[in-house]
Amino acid sequence: MRRRLHGPSLYYASDKNVFDALNQHKVDIPTIMKLFERRNIVVSKKTPRENLAAYFSRQIHDYQDHKDIAARLGITTKRERITSMDVNGTVTKDHLDVAVRQLKEELEENGEVVQIHNEDGRVSLTVQYSTVDYKVSEFAQRQERDGTVELLKTDEGYTVRNTQNDFLNDVTQTLIKKLETAADTGLEQVTVSLFGIPSARLRSKFFHELASNLPGYSRSDVTAVYVYKAKPDACVKDDEDEDADDDGIESATHVERVSLRGNGVTRSEILNNLLEKDDYFITKIAWGAREIAGSGHDYDIEAMFANPRDCIEFSFILRGVYPFEDGQLCSRRRTPFKHEIEVISGVVEAKARQLVRELTEEFNKAAIGGADAD
Repeated sequence: MRRRLHGPSLYYASDKNVFDALNQHKVDIPTIMKLFERRNIVVSKKTPRENLAAYFSRQIHDYQDHKDIAARLGITTKRERITSMDVNGTVTKDHLDVAVRQLKEELEENGEVVQIHNEDGRVSLTVQYSTVDYKVSEFAQRQERDGTVELLKTDEGYTVRNTQNDFLNDVTQTLIKKLETAADTGLEQVTVSLFGIPSARLRSKFFHELASNLPGYSRSDVTAVYVYKAKPDACVKDDEDEDADDDGIESATHVERVSLRGNGVTRSEILNNLLEKDDYFITKIAWGAREIAGSGHDYDIEAMFANPRDCIEFSFILRGVYPFEDGQLCSRRRTPFKHEIEVISGVVEAKARQLVRELTEEFNKAAIGGADAD
């Protein structure tokens, strides 16, 4: 049986957990005073925090106390990457309305909060949900998060775009199944994947072309590149044996992942040597895309395959924007606006799908040519 790495959490926070939590700067003095006030205890603002924490931790504390402390220690969630797929088939708006309504009811039965928005042929679901992370301290384990699932009408069906994480991926798959049931037909799911292109050169070419030839944008710089080379199957250890005694077993040296960060990374001799000689290929890239027409802003974009071995689970994110103001590019990056995220998402998705088609055709031609030579 595989050993659990983290968790489960404590069923009830101990006095040590409460003491440590109250001594963190995120829990301010007014919050501590409120905890005492609930017990009809008046404390002075001049009393040292450690003394207050030591006294309170010896008291009986309940769910409401834990909730107030956890609210202060909660982790601020960051914007997550976006993934998308084309769902092709005969689907009407009535079918979609039925599937979305059923999904909303199902999620709300499980305690989630769902909001539905319809605008200009776009259906958007905003889902507020909670997750548990056993790797962090007890009071910060439960995290409130939100994500979106968007459906955009296309000639062949819909483009489904969602926040890239396990929960929202499951929600998207559930929606597609309900859509198939409502339409009483099978739907084809087309994702951005290089699984059928094992060539390391072509996989790297995908990211080079994506960053260099994004329609309407010029590449200003490449700031990060992550390369990958799968460990040979003979060297892969089974999960069941990961805790076994390895004394006397000498494993071959293998560097699986290499990350390079800086300026002009694609011009690095280190990177080029890896890609040319050692069969590494790019699985993640971050670059600046300068708008050719219009405002001239520089967009900080990151794209990757979450599964580097098979090059599947493609996702991307617009990290920020360097505005072009007063005739020059600002050095400070700002958070992107919603319409900027939508525009960049559409351009990246379209280019990625185009590249998959072109590289698949190139790989197939090379394979046929090799077979003919034999």
